[in-house]
Amino acid sequence: MHLFNMATLFVVLTLVGVEFSVSAFMNPAALRLEPESQLRMLSHSALVLGKVMPIWYSVSTLLLGIQTWLCWYTPGRSILLTADAIMVLIAVASIFLLVPLASRVAEGAPDWQRINRIWDRRNRVRIAALATAAILLAYVIVC
Repeated sequence: MHLFNMATLFVVLTLVGVEFSVSAFMNPAALRLEPESQLRMLSHSALVLGKVMPIWYSVSTLLLGIQTWLCWYTPGRSILLTADAIMVLIAVASIFLLVPLASRVAEGAPDWQRINRIWDRRNRVRIAALATAAILLAYVIVC
């Protein structure tokens, strides 16, 4: 059980870390580039992360769901159910609110800079929600 707890924490916390890094370091670095270079960087990162992140989110949600099932008869069940709900909402919001924007930026839409600013603001909300789910998971595992 301890190994599974650590694996779940690792996968979820590294997901939070990558999302935070994109928002805190990669996007600000891209903003310092000339528009053409900025668009190339954002397009390339959208292509790479667009392939990896759906798998990462799915694995994180699956592991969190298994964790909830394993802790079903413990006091932490409701906390883990809350974390599960947050992860599912993040996935749905990502599909409907963030992926279409990232695709438009990657395609180089005429107003890609404005769209990227909207994506960045929404991504910050997603990061806060991810961090909340991760904190809830850590609380149940540690306490």
